[in-house]
Amino acid sequence: MSKHFERDLNRLNEQLNGLAGLVVASVGKITSLLRSFDLVLADEIAESEHIINDMEVDIEEEVLKLLALHQPVATDLRFLIVVLKVNNDLERMGDQVMNIVERIRFLKERDRIVADLEFDRMGRLAAEMVRQSVDALIRRNLNDARKVLEMDDTLDAMHARTYQDLQDVMSRDPAQITQAVSYLTISSNLERLGDLATNVAEEIIFVEEGEVIRHQDG
Repeated sequence: MSKHFERDLNRLNEQLNGLAGLVVASVGKITSLLRSFDLVLADEIAESEHIINDMEVDIEEEVLKLLALHQPVATDLRFLIVVLKVNNDLERMGDQVMNIVERIRFLKERDRIVADLEFDRMGRLAAEMVRQSVDALIRRNLNDARKVLEMDDTLDAMHARTYQDLQDVMSRDPAQITQAVSYLTISSNLERLGDLATNVAEEIIFVEEGEVIRHQDG
């Protein structure tokens, strides 16, 4: 590897780590937002999303430049392809966070649903999955990456229970259907955050071991 390529890769890693840090911070704020419905906090998250979008574009352009200038092969090529995928997944995490922000803004002045929903636990678990997947990416830690895959099963089960609970709410009280649909959307967004964190974990396993585990059962 040339010194110029090594320098460019190090700069790319720094950019990716910066983007990941912003996404982790935004996801971490979601749990507080779901408890407080604090619109000031919602605005803070939205401001971060603008920065996340700009950084995602910058990283994509940097990867394409490295591919054109250095024409990497083997492990280096695989790494750059993974960076493109992870970069996109991180930006999509930001989109899921913003979807939750918009639902909170919609629900702010409406009656809260009386149900034992698992949003606090789901939010904390989704945030932990994102944090751990990013840490695994930065440290190239396969054990942590595989733990994220296990955590996804737990989040999926919580989403399924929340979905059923909200269906029960709508059956009992049709007047709450509008709010319940928004809560269903929030649950889906949290579940999708877990899926995206899982994508990152799978890409780490790919770049380290060359093993493609997407679509595998069990």
